[in-house]
Amino acid sequence: MGTKVYNLKKLEEIAHGNQGFIRDMLVTFVENVSDDIVGIQSCKSIENWTAIAETAHKLASNFAYLGATKLQTLAVDIEKSVLIERNLTGVAEKTDKLCNDGILLVNQLKKDFCFMCDN
Repeated sequence: MGTKVYNLKKLEEIAHGNQGFIRDMLVTFVENVSDDIVGIQSCKSIENWTAIAETAHKLASNFAYLGATKLQTLAVDIEKSVLIERNLTGVAEKTDKLCNDGILLVNQLKKDFCFMCDN
Protein backbone atom coordinates (compact mmCIF):
# COMPACT_ATOMS: atom_id res chain seq x y z
CA MET A 1 0.00 0.00 0.00
CA GLY A 2 1.25 3.51 -0.82
CA THR A 3 2.21 6.27 1.56
CA LYS A 4 -0.63 8.43 2.79
CA VAL A 5 -0.59 11.96 1.44
CA TYR A 6 -2.41 13.29 4.48
CA ASN A 7 -1.89 13.47 8.23
CA LEU A 8 -4.85 14.01 10.54
CA LYS A 9 -2.79 15.25 13.51
CA LYS A 10 -3.91 18.88 13.18
CA LEU A 11 -7.54 17.91 12.67
CA GLU A 12 -7.39 15.55 15.65
CA GLU A 13 -5.97 18.35 17.83
CA ILE A 14 -8.80 20.66 16.84
CA ALA A 15 -11.38 17.92 17.45
CA HIS A 16 -10.13 17.07 20.96
CA GLY A 17 -10.90 13.40 20.36
CA ASN A 18 -14.39 13.96 18.93
CA GLN A 19 -14.48 11.30 16.21
CA GLY A 20 -17.86 12.48 14.93
CA PHE A 21 -16.41 15.94 14.33
CA ILE A 22 -13.44 14.46 12.48
CA ARG A 23 -15.72 12.35 10.28
CA ASP A 24 -17.98 15.34 9.54
CA MET A 25 -14.96 17.44 8.60
CA LEU A 26 -13.62 14.71 6.33
CA VAL A 27 -16.97 14.28 4.60
CA THR A 28 -17.19 18.05 4.08
CA PHE A 29 -13.62 18.12 2.81
CA VAL A 30 -14.25 15.32 0.31
CA GLU A 31 -17.40 17.03 -1.01
CA ASN A 32 -15.89 20.52 -1.21
CA VAL A 33 -12.56 19.52 -2.70
CA SER A 34 -14.27 17.36 -5.31
CA ASP A 35 -16.45 20.32 -6.32
CA ASP A 36 -13.49 22.72 -6.30
CA ILE A 37 -11.47 20.44 -8.56
CA VAL A 38 -14.32 20.31 -11.08
CA GLY A 39 -14.49 24.11 -10.89
CA ILE A 40 -10.75 24.48 -11.43
CA GLN A 41 -10.88 22.19 -14.45
CA SER A 42 -13.72 24.26 -15.94
CA CYS A 43 -11.84 27.49 -15.30
CA LYS A 44 -8.68 26.07 -16.85
CA SER A 45 -10.54 25.24 -20.05
CA ILE A 46 -11.42 28.93 -20.44
CA GLU A 47 -8.12 30.16 -18.97
CA ASN A 48 -9.72 31.92 -16.02
CA TRP A 49 -6.51 31.98 -13.98
CA THR A 50 -7.83 34.42 -11.38
CA ALA A 51 -10.68 32.08 -10.45
CA ILE A 52 -8.20 29.20 -10.29
CA ALA A 53 -5.95 31.20 -7.96
CA GLU A 54 -8.89 32.09 -5.71
CA THR A 55 -9.95 28.45 -5.51
CA ALA A 56 -6.35 27.38 -4.89
CA HIS A 57 -6.28 29.81 -1.95
CA LYS A 58 -9.35 28.13 -0.47
CA LEU A 59 -7.95 24.66 -1.08
CA ALA A 60 -4.64 25.54 0.60
CA SER A 61 -6.44 25.98 3.92
CA ASN A 62 -8.27 22.68 3.52
CA PHE A 63 -5.05 20.87 2.67
CA ALA A 64 -3.36 22.40 5.72
CA TYR A 65 -5.98 20.94 8.06
CA LEU A 66 -5.37 17.53 6.54
CA GLY A 67 -1.61 17.76 6.72
CA ALA A 68 -1.41 17.43 2.93
CA THR A 69 1.62 19.71 2.83
CA LYS A 70 2.67 19.06 -0.76
CA LEU A 71 -0.81 19.93 -2.01
CA GLN A 72 -0.95 22.96 0.27
CA THR A 73 2.39 24.22 -1.07
CA LEU A 74 1.28 23.65 -4.66
CA ALA A 75 -1.99 25.53 -4.10
CA VAL A 76 -0.15 28.47 -2.52
CA ASP A 77 2.33 28.48 -5.39
CA ILE A 78 -0.48 28.68 -7.96
CA GLU A 79 -2.14 31.51 -6.07
CA LYS A 80 1.14 33.41 -5.72
CA SER A 81 2.09 32.94 -9.37
CA VAL A 82 -1.23 34.27 -10.65
CA LEU A 83 -2.22 36.96 -8.16
CA ILE A 84 1.09 38.30 -6.86
CA GLU A 85 3.76 37.62 -9.46
CA ARG A 86 1.38 37.80 -12.44
CA ASN A 87 3.44 35.02 -14.00
CA LEU A 88 1.46 32.28 -15.74
CA THR A 89 4.50 30.23 -16.74
CA GLY A 90 3.89 26.67 -15.62
CA VAL A 91 0.54 27.45 -13.97
CA ALA A 92 -1.41 25.17 -16.33
CA GLU A 93 0.84 22.23 -15.46
CA LYS A 94 0.70 23.03 -11.73
CA THR A 95 -3.08 23.25 -11.99
CA ASP A 96 -3.22 19.80 -13.61
CA LYS A 97 -1.02 18.39 -10.84
CA LEU A 98 -3.17 20.03 -8.16
CA CYS A 99 -6.30 18.49 -9.65
CA ASN A 100 -4.78 15.04 -10.18
CA ASP A 101 -3.20 14.87 -6.73
CA GLY A 102 -6.33 16.34 -5.14
CA ILE A 103 -8.40 13.58 -6.71
CA LEU A 104 -5.93 10.99 -5.40
CA LEU A 105 -6.27 12.49 -1.90
CA VAL A 106 -10.07 12.44 -2.07
CA ASN A 107 -10.04 8.83 -3.27
CA GLN A 108 -7.60 7.82 -0.53
CA LEU A 109 -9.81 9.43 2.12
CA LYS A 110 -12.90 7.71 0.73
CA LYS A 111 -11.12 4.37 0.82
CA ASP A 112 -9.54 4.84 4.24
CA PHE A 113 -12.73 6.07 5.90
CA CYS A 114 -15.27 4.16 3.80
CA PHE A 115 -17.42 7.21 3.09
CA MET A 116 -19.52 5.45 0.50
CA CYS A 117 -19.95 2.16 2.38
CA ASP A 118 -23.37 0.93 3.39
CA ASN A 119 -23.75 0.44 7.14
